[in-house]
Amino acid sequence: MPSDLTVHESPRGSARRVIAHVDLDAFFTSVEQLLDPRLAGKPVVVGGPADARGVVASASYEARARGVYVPMPLTRAYRVCPEAHFLTGRHGEYSKFSKRVFEICRQQSPTFEAASIDEGYFDWKREQWTALHPVSTGRPASRAHPVSTAHPVRMGKSPGRHWPVELAERLRDAVLSQTGLNVSIGIAKNRLVAKIASKCCKPRGVCHIAEGFERAFLRPMPLSVVPGIGQRATAMLEATGLVTFDDVQRLSMSQLESRVGSKWAERLQRLADGEGSKSISLSGPPKSISSENTFATDCRDMHTVRAMLYRCVEKAAWRLRKAGLKAGTLTVKLRTADFKTVERSRSLGFRTDQHQELYGYAQNIWRKLSQGPLSVRLIGVRLSSLDESSNRQLLLHEKENRCNPRSMNQTVDQIRDRFGFEKLVTGGAL
Repeated sequence: MPSDLTVHESPRGSARRVIAHVDLDAFFTSVEQLLDPRLAGKPVVVGGPADARGVVASASYEARARGVYVPMPLTRAYRVCPEAHFLTGRHGEYSKFSKRVFEICRQQSPTFEAASIDEGYFDWKREQWTALHPVSTGRPASRAHPVSTAHPVRMGKSPGRHWPVELAERLRDAVLSQTGLNVSIGIAKNRLVAKIASKCCKPRGVCHIAEGFERAFLRPMPLSVVPGIGQRATAMLEATGLVTFDDVQRLSMSQLESRVGSKWAERLQRLADGEGSKSISLSGPPKSISSENTFATDCRDMHTVRAMLYRCVEKAAWRLRKAGLKAGTLTVKLRTADFKTVERSRSLGFRTDQHQELYGYAQNIWRKLSQGPLSVRLIGVRLSSLDESSNRQLLLHEKENRCNPRSMNQTVDQIRDRFGFEKLVTGGAL
């Protein structure tokens, strides 16, 4: 959408509650441009060197204008835009900026759910607008940028139909002034439509789809904008003549069932009607912590794979300790050169945050997975069943252990917290 702000008037009056989806614009590359002002206004790609095996994780809008998109293979991105700056990425820095943005979000509203490192959802109620205006001045919402609306925005002595717009503008301006980053915000009656709306108004846009206009908003859009409808599902639907929401809205349930079956027909009809979840899960401790590595070329050296497995366990445990949690379940993930992915899990019977203990279990799982010759594309681990307590009973002889790994890990953690995880490599990862 070319406009900075799009509003669809509601025929049902002012909504008392909306869901807002806030999405950081080109997050990784925007952080890189902030940290290195020389990159400002230039095409930037985060994902790895131009000749690396992998895909684009983030592309600046300058790179997107030249044809780069996520998740384009890096080698193809270089052919499309050889003048781009290809960066490996600094995930520690991205996490810091993400936390700062989310802190600003929570300051505005306690009903904020972080969905990923660069997006989240609000549950906004009209009372929140009223709380910001105990004495109305009658002045309109701020207009720091050119605005094009489907209908005029009217802000008077009481919240009008578009009170969420002012909350969104307030948040957008706060994030920019305090972090230097831009966000786009979609507002609707549920999560699905709000997420699609935020994608439509990038960059730095606000799109409000008032209740009753969901079908009209979705009608011209491709079904592939729905999270979860990937390339395979899109190809399957296109083969049956279903490309846009309009194609679905024109058909009855029986006609849809004859094309895609009852399960898909029911799902598509709900999507075409703009139905989605309205629930927000308040942010809390993570449910799992993962670390994985994709090899630049398929790896047949099992010593190298085991060393990388150790590295993954070590990094996941480091993140675990930073979060003040311990894990009771460990999962090893293996992907071979033919893209076959296998995962095996093991319950520990207790919870720990020490990578030395976790790696012992990871090794046992790896031995079962690595029977016979392998060509490994990816290796990784996931720690779950997380809690702050260890729920384990110490044995009498443990207090006499001459080597205290916990004390050693604290020292290593202090170094990594200051300089980054990758700056220090321990013996097990060699």
